[in-house]
Amino acid sequence: MRSSGASGGPGIRAATLALVAALCAGALAVFAPIPGIALAVVLVGAVVLWRATLPDLGRIAVLVAMVAAIIGPNLAVPGAQEAFAFRFVAALIVVGIAVWLLMGRGLPVPDGLGWPVALAAGWVGWALVSILWATSTADAIRWTVFLFMMTGLMLAIPVAASNRRRVGWFLGALGVTFAVSVLVAIAEIATGVRLPTSALAERVGAFAATSFFGNQNNFATYLALSLPWLLVLPVIARDVRLRALGIAGAVVAIGLILFSGSKANLVATGIILIGMLVVLGTDPAMRRAFVAAVMVVGLALVLIIPSLFGAGIVPLPEQAVAKLDFGTLQAQVQSGSGSGAVRSSLLGTGLGLAASSGGVGVGAGNAETVVREQQGYEGVANLHNWWLEVLVDTGVIGLVLFGALYVFMLVGTLRVARRTHDPWLRYMGLSGSLALLGFLVGSLGPSTAIHFAPMWITFGLCLTTIVLARHTGPDGRIP
Repeated sequence: MRSSGASGGPGIRAATLALVAALCAGALAVFAPIPGIALAVVLVGAVVLWRATLPDLGRIAVLVAMVAAIIGPNLAVPGAQEAFAFRFVAALIVVGIAVWLLMGRGLPVPDGLGWPVALAAGWVGWALVSILWATSTADAIRWTVFLFMMTGLMLAIPVAASNRRRVGWFLGALGVTFAVSVLVAIAEIATGVRLPTSALAERVGAFAATSFFGNQNNFATYLALSLPWLLVLPVIARDVRLRALGIAGAVVAIGLILFSGSKANLVATGIILIGMLVVLGTDPAMRRAFVAAVMVVGLALVLIIPSLFGAGIVPLPEQAVAKLDFGTLQAQVQSGSGSGAVRSSLLGTGLGLAASSGGVGVGAGNAETVVREQQGYEGVANLHNWWLEVLVDTGVIGLVLFGALYVFMLVGTLRVARRTHDPWLRYMGLSGSLALLGFLVGSLGPSTAIHFAPMWITFGLCLTTIVLARHTGPDGRIP
């Protein structure tokens, strides 16, 4: 049994040790900044966690993994972009699970997570089988490892966030990460200086921001996935501070989506706004929330529509206005030039590859390899379509497994949003379902989503919602 000091936090002794560790690391940082900062993180972390149990460490590791996955290669070892924090944390989680099993402890699957585990395991297993006929074995193994790692993160989130308090910590950490990411983006736009991992770092005249994601379309997809969790706050929350926070965050997210020039995520934003009205408008118990939703959607449209013509509150540059013009996309497809023609060609090539493979796919991670071998290859190998990539890589079986997982999450979160009496669950159910609806189109933004952390984290939060709804108390609320 722990002492009261241990149960209530690090205690006076731990706090003193943390202060001493921080002072020692600070003294070193005066002479060697990077080693000093690294030492501070290690020492303070060790002091804070020294009394934690293995399950506690596992939950902390999952939370850290989420944040590190979003920040990505920006937390890499200098000179080694592939060795970044998320991969180290993911490896530690695997080791921790192995130790836990060796201790004779089991890993029970929470009620509501059985089907997702089975579908994810089936998908990973099928990807492993597809290595047998893949043209590039190395690419197939790499893609399958990513699939295992990211589905593992997805499933770990509902296991770790098993009650209201832990969900609050997870959402809080993701909220702080979102705030930092948009501040980085605003700084990019204001100064023109970008992170070294940005694809626009050396591009003269680039107007968009990439934040932690290296690519403006990836960043816009992250913003679109985050948007519902902000939009729903002023609709559902009763706390004025949460409502103000949601409105401010949603305005910034929409503004940056517009600034990115991402048409897919602009459409995703429209789907999210319409979806919120439909879900709330068809629920008699949510009439008051529907009125608030109409006001929120109206504010969003006032922000979006004038900006599309270069005359809105968001001062979009001419390049962004041109990129958001769907007439330009249609003209590119018809003329056979520009990104519109390239995406149209990739769609045709991908469907042709899926058909020529007999529906089994070309092998995990081999879509790009096979596209490069096609006659008339135009220099763009990635399909820029996650649904198509799943089909081409893992065939009809892989697409059915992923589609079944997607439908399970969408139907489950919608059901929670409409049936629960717990405000927390209603918030999570509505936000998660709207994020999934928007991502149906928003997934066309990133060049690939196999290691796109915001997608997998969103899936994890949706599964958390479904699992928690199975464990409500007699009063209909989560513990």
